Amino acid sequence: MESTIERTLCHIQLLARHLGQCSLRAGIVVVLMELGIPTKCMGFEFLKKAIELQYNDPTRILSKDIYLEISLHYKQNSEETVEKAIRDVVKKAWWRGSRQAWDWYFSYDEQPAMKRPTNSEFISRIAYVLEIWQECKTIRGDYDERD
Repeated sequence: MESTIERTLCHIQLLARHLGQCSLRAGIVVVLMELGIPTKCMGFEFLKKAIELQYNDPTRILSKDIYLEISLHYKQNSEETVEKAIRDVVKKAWWRGSRQAWDWYFSYDEQPAMKRPTNSEFISRIAYVLEIWQECKTIRGDYDERD
């Protein structure tokens, strides 16, 4: 039986093949939409920016650095506004999104994702998945037809 890690890696490689040479921001949007994050909510924009910031510098602290930068960038009142908007869209997607997609990204070993990830778990996991995706793009080069 294939492990969760193997399934996730296969899914990331599939994404890398189909997304070709698209940008990091496009990759973020694809993953968020696949998980069912509602695009019409401001939290979607905040999540895109948070994942991009985390991807570019994994040492940043979510609550101190990233939320503050997003609140300044989008001219929001506070970091709490940003944090709540992100939490709300993740919560909506957790209940409405594809369970299979959530399991690809957030399950451990053979256990399905039983509880909704926190904002920091969500952002860091997706940033890490995108890092692997970028590595797959680099390794595969021009995506020759091997499969």
